[in-house]
Amino acid sequence: MEKIKGMVKYRTFEVLYRNGLKSSGPWILIFSIVATTIYSLQRLGVSLPIWINNYVNDFLCMPIVLFLCQLGIRKIKRNNNIRLSLPIMLSLSLYYAIYFEYFLPKFNLRYTADPLDVFLYFMGTLFFYLMENRSAFRR
Repeated sequence: MEKIKGMVKYRTFEVLYRNGLKSSGPWILIFSIVATTIYSLQRLGVSLPIWINNYVNDFLCMPIVLFLCQLGIRKIKRNNNIRLSLPIMLSLSLYYAIYFEYFLPKFNLRYTADPLDVFLYFMGTLFFYLMENRSAFRR
């Protein structure tokens, strides 16, 4: 990670590294690249396997969103040790589930209600929780 930091001079990456990537590890960067690649391929009309096309980004969504929320709070509070609590994580996941799997399908044909998506939102949240609190589980 230090090599990447030295090669990239962008302020945004330095802020991400200092406030989040250093503690979160490389998984958030990998998740972001994978999610962006899948989305880009979908927009270009590339045929993807069904499980990649329909489900991978649903799992990746919540860790990315929660990381960005935690990063924002750390930046606002100027405290790089702040972690989101489990109730906040679960509330945000519930909001995403209701909005994207209940509300939007009623008003936009692009969205479909899928219980598996809801499950994947919460599995992504569990992954984020475990990764952010892994030092507590090592004791």
